[in-house]
Amino acid sequence: MKFLDYLPYAIGCAAGMLLALLVGAVCGLSEDVALVESVALVVLGGGVAEWYWNRLSRR
Repeated sequence: MKFLDYLPYAIGCAAGMLLALLVGAVCGLSEDVALVESVALVVLGGGVAEWYWNRLSRR
């Protein structure tokens, strides 16, 4: 695979991280919960972005 094939996943991970930071700052979560939340949102953001990108490219 080329390096640019990972671009949708990287963009999704960045968006998930920004969302995790925003939610953590607004809700004032404890450290343990914020860690789990940030990991989950980063992975989910990357996965959803890559899935959506692949779905659009098949059309």
